[in-house]
Amino acid sequence: MNRVLYLTIACVCCFAFSSCEPTQTASTPPAADGTAAIESTKAQVGVGIKGRSLDNETGVGKIVSAPVSAFFAVKERVAFDILVPQALSLFRATEGRCPKSHEEFMEKIIKPNRIELPALPPGAAYRFNPELCELWVDPVNPPADQTPAASNGPSLGNP
Repeated sequence: MNRVLYLTIACVCCFAFSSCEPTQTASTPPAADGTAAIESTKAQVGVGIKGRSLDNETGVGKIVSAPVSAFFAVKERVAFDILVPQALSLFRATEGRCPKSHEEFMEKIIKPNRIELPALPPGAAYRFNPELCELWVDPVNPPADQTPAASNGPSLGNP
């Protein structure tokens, strides 16, 4: 019985490590002051801070860090690809519209559904874009040279 269990676990691990590609992260090169420059992007897998330090492991360290990185990536995927879209669809079905603001999104979608959004790196914050009806990650204090036209996503104003 134990042999079957160990064999099953070994097969699952081999399959997981041989068929998976590294997760793309939303990391950006460090800014001049040593902090990572945050760009506006749609909330997706890779924007959270947890598990990102393990992405660059190699060799034997990768054997330990890969499952941990995959765990955090799956948690982000569940939040961004399942929970938030489902709650947003339910809101649209009952209200007939998307939330009108970030505050309404947080009060009527995130809090009632008890969705735990992944922690973000310092200098980043979640912002709901009512025009696109999407959750975005924006810099808290964008650089002076970054204008709404130069950013990767829509400008949503101050927090």
